[in-house]
Amino acid sequence: MKQDELDNLIAALKPASVAELAEDAYARRPEAAQVRARAGASNLNSRLVPARRPVRRTALAGGVAAVAVAAAALAVTMPSDGTGTGTGPGPGHDGTLDTRTFLLASANTAAQQPATSGACWYKRTRMWQDILPFKPGPGVPTPKRRPPGKPQNFQARTASSVEDWACAQSGTGMRFGTNGPLDIKVTFPTGKDEAAWKAAGSPPLDVNDGTTVSKPRMVTYRKGSHLVNPVIGSHKIEWKTIAKLPATDGALESYLRKLWQQDRRGGAHGYTAPADFGEYVFVSAWDLFMAPTTPGTRAALYRILARTPSVRVTGQIKDRLGRPGVAITAKGTGVRLVVDRESAQLLDFEDQSSALPGKPAGSEYLAFESQGWVNKLGAAPAR
Repeated sequence: MKQDELDNLIAALKPASVAELAEDAYARRPEAAQVRARAGASNLNSRLVPARRPVRRTALAGGVAAVAVAAAALAVTMPSDGTGTGTGPGPGHDGTLDTRTFLLASANTAAQQPATSGACWYKRTRMWQDILPFKPGPGVPTPKRRPPGKPQNFQARTASSVEDWACAQSGTGMRFGTNGPLDIKVTFPTGKDEAAWKAAGSPPLDVNDGTTVSKPRMVTYRKGSHLVNPVIGSHKIEWKTIAKLPATDGALESYLRKLWQQDRRGGAHGYTAPADFGEYVFVSAWDLFMAPTTPGTRAALYRILARTPSVRVTGQIKDRLGRPGVAITAKGTGVRLVVDRESAQLLDFEDQSSALPGKPAGSEYLAFESQGWVNKLGAAPAR
């Protein structure tokens, strides 16, 4: 297989969790676009988006024309599931959780975890996509050329998982792997929606960079560790340096403030950081929690969030996998993180920001099913 063909295959298979930011997404809402591109599916039908990168999602070729063509297919968003129901009172006298108390407790829990390492860092992520009928709007006119067949007039939700590996090689080299989509599920909000889907010929529906008829595929590659690097603002953190990030809150805050100040003056691909440092840190926090950072770095990150006025705990909830956790948000963002109260592990990421023009407000939802060190590419931790 030629290198270009391999690159295209990798781009088609890579889960949305490693997608680049679109330059137009930066312009729309930089801080939300940043996390959207790292976490969620394409704002348009993923089969019609030509390529990934640079900064986590390449801009759509052809501008508005490409948007109009792609939007003629089913629009894809990931709205909140509405399962954010309380699971019991917290430590506060009024039954609420105190933000500072919870985050400092999480820091202590993280700090007490053993420092581990291995040949490959593994993670398994589950993503939900809501398939909605296309509706024209400002900047997304109805295309003159309609796709063949009947208009899509139903709603559906798909869910699928993907596995990722990042393996250190000799020197500075890295080897990566991805496997998916896995465990595909389809649900419909009403029987009428399911009947409309069947009447349309039961067409394949979008899942995480595939469709409901896609078979799992394993792809490994060495080229371009930037495809899966954690990101802080517009700064990509190389895999080999993740374990060397500062392990005290003072040193980590100084490091993050330096990056923030650089992005305030203008970062890569036209990105400009928000004026609130806490917001800047919060929208990148999930990327660091999901990377093989040291216990000290994770604890330091929790302590920084604990003294950030814009960050607050909103309550105890159950995620889409039924796991109890504590929801955390930050003023100025549509992002919600769900953290396990006992282990301080990140369970879920959700971006509830508005979607593209012409699409209903939605969100992007990822559940982090498993992560940890394994001895080789293709292996998975015991579940």
